[in-house]
Amino acid sequence: MYFYTILVKRQVLMMLLFEVKKVLSKPLNKAALLILAAVLLIGSFLTIRDVRYIDADGNSSTGISAARHLQEDKNQYKGYLTEDVLKQVIQANAAVNASSESQSDDIQENNKAAANEQAFADIREMINLAFGELDNYDYYRIDSVSEDEVGSLYEQRIAGLKNYLSRDDVTNTFSEDEKQWLINKYESLDTPLYYEYADGWKALMDSQYLPTLMMITVLIIGFLVSGIFSDEFAWKADSIFFSSKLGRGKAILSKMGAGFAITTVLYWSVVLLFGFIVLAVLGFGGGNCAVQTGVSNWNSIYNITYLQDYLISTFGGYIGSLFIVTLAMLVSAKTHSTVFAITIPFIITCIPPFVGRLEAFARIMTLFPDQLLSINKNLEDFSLYHIGGNIFGSVSVIIPLYLILFCLVFPILFIVYRRTQIK
Repeated sequence: MYFYTILVKRQVLMMLLFEVKKVLSKPLNKAALLILAAVLLIGSFLTIRDVRYIDADGNSSTGISAARHLQEDKNQYKGYLTEDVLKQVIQANAAVNASSESQSDDIQENNKAAANEQAFADIREMINLAFGELDNYDYYRIDSVSEDEVGSLYEQRIAGLKNYLSRDDVTNTFSEDEKQWLINKYESLDTPLYYEYADGWKALMDSQYLPTLMMITVLIIGFLVSGIFSDEFAWKADSIFFSSKLGRGKAILSKMGAGFAITTVLYWSVVLLFGFIVLAVLGFGGGNCAVQTGVSNWNSIYNITYLQDYLISTFGGYIGSLFIVTLAMLVSAKTHSTVFAITIPFIITCIPPFVGRLEAFARIMTLFPDQLLSINKNLEDFSLYHIGGNIFGSVSVIIPLYLILFCLVFPILFIVYRRTQIK
């Protein structure tokens, strides 16, 4: 009995590997993998290129040397952003504003002044955001903040949210419980914030490149696996497949396993390699900084670090990929059409962002699976949901929701294909 079990497991594994080999051996699929590799490299290059350093002469550079110079400059303020540190930033900003380079009409001279701001540029933006209106950014707000005022930075962040929630155009958007929930989230942020150079993580998580790469990866994976369940019909081999001894059992499981394996291996290979390339060039430091130390997430209701942001975003993207790809395979199994199955990932990932711009559909679209591919861009989203008497942010809802849906759809795929009638 033991040897029979081993033999069956080996048989299933061989069938799974055979299905994977069928997918990867197609010329079009090989071309798709090359395209994915090119997108990965281009995305990595563009992400790294976005980090710029301005030298004392006003000339800018990118890449490894720029990252090293920025790290040296910004780590002058490494540590907790206490009142004393914030006062130093106010003083440094005033000194730059008073310099001849800053007051010059020459662009190159202005660039020299900007070079002197790089060390405290992130903290400067935090002050701008804290003392400005929540949805109305003012780059020069820091210029009117005094040393005596700046110590209330964290209190101002909370006050800014309260002012926003009390505005006439916003107050009816949230219930009193929701308003208090948002305020509690702001108040629970651990302050003073810890700061250090984190441009590698910010380039990785605050840009649009990671969500775009995830979307392209899902589209290509969907293209690869769309024929797993329909190829037998295209090749007129369905009668042989379903009449074989294992055709309606382990053979179907091997196809499902092949789709799962291809999705898992390709997704994590692309995402992890992208993250490693970017961080290896720009630096791994700063992963323990709160996401609120970055301009993009100052108003975030999720009190997490950049490392946690990366883990949540990539895991959420993986769940989204599994659901979308499995749905495409289900359509392939039901319709026996590869072409129709290929359109499913495109419809799910590319259409909702446009529909979501319509006010009538904006809220419901925050729960569509494409949102799982851009969690890092949704940390400032104030969409809230009531479940079991509790309030949750959309990110806290969407990941478990689609994990459950994937666990439901995956076995349905087996049932649908098993019941296929041979004509």
